[in-house]
Amino acid sequence: MVDSPDVRRRLSGGDVCSSARTLTNRVGSRQSRGIALCLLSALSFAMLPFLANAAYGAGIGLSELLLIRFVVAGAALWAIVAVRRLSMPQPRLILLGLALGAVAYSLQSVLYFAALPYNGPSLTTLLLYTFPVVVFVVLLIKGQERATPGRLIALVLALAGVAVVLLGSSTGALHPVGVVLGLGTAVAYATYILVGNSVDQSFDRILLSALVCSGAAATFTVVNLASGGPNLDFRPTGWWWATALGLISTALALTTFFAGMRLIGPASASIISCVEPVATVLVGVSLFGDRLGWLQLLGALAVVTAVVLLQRVPAASDGRPRRRPWARTSR
Repeated sequence: MVDSPDVRRRLSGGDVCSSARTLTNRVGSRQSRGIALCLLSALSFAMLPFLANAAYGAGIGLSELLLIRFVVAGAALWAIVAVRRLSMPQPRLILLGLALGAVAYSLQSVLYFAALPYNGPSLTTLLLYTFPVVVFVVLLIKGQERATPGRLIALVLALAGVAVVLLGSSTGALHPVGVVLGLGTAVAYATYILVGNSVDQSFDRILLSALVCSGAAATFTVVNLASGGPNLDFRPTGWWWATALGLISTALALTTFFAGMRLIGPASASIISCVEPVATVLVGVSLFGDRLGWLQLLGALAVVTAVVLLQRVPAASDGRPRRRPWARTSR
């Protein structure tokens, strides 16, 4: 039997404690990066209505704007894929990525814009942002998420904050057709997130986003051709706004969301996404002179509190092996 100070130190638990501290620090760093990426995604998406309105002002139609948005985003992402020399995954995974954009993401966009005439942007967005509940419940049923007090409080705070912020700027009554379309938007977006999370471990985040944008571009190409378009007879400034929409509120937003979701999971990523409508309202206040009531300020504070709370709640494991967050994948 070997008896040395080193062996006694190991048996006393010194190395175990040191390893535990190292693991805790690594998990905390991973969670912080994931939250930061999801916040960047939410802020990028928050710019969408302002860029879209500027494009509309230049004479671009809705179907043309969506087509340009996804073509520009897809081109930028495929350029990055080429520079990084990423190898393509199995054909079935390529088809899944394309379908994710062509069906789930495109359907979410179509349902959202179809609901707008019935209930307006605030109430429609409020219905859309029930999607974190859908994501959370599905993950609970599948056993991939735990209903911890901290996570439930964060979910309630985020949803309540979004409701207060959006309802503070709207006085309309809910139209039944708009409610169905709005909730359909939430289900479509939740499906997009859940499916995206299920394939995210096999895809490089930029490659997955490129496939999603390509699928959505294919869908809106068909939509434009079926309606006799695309009609590109708009002012030159429209190209600038549409390009910004594709690069900021699509390519950057999608990539950072998938990257953040890989690190903290779909439930936390969905809750943090509630920052988006709050950020949109705050941008309107700071840049366009919109007014913000004290109740809306409380709602914004509730959403921020939810994000801070998630920082202190360990990310739940979905039972699958995780890649090291610093490792680059080329599969």
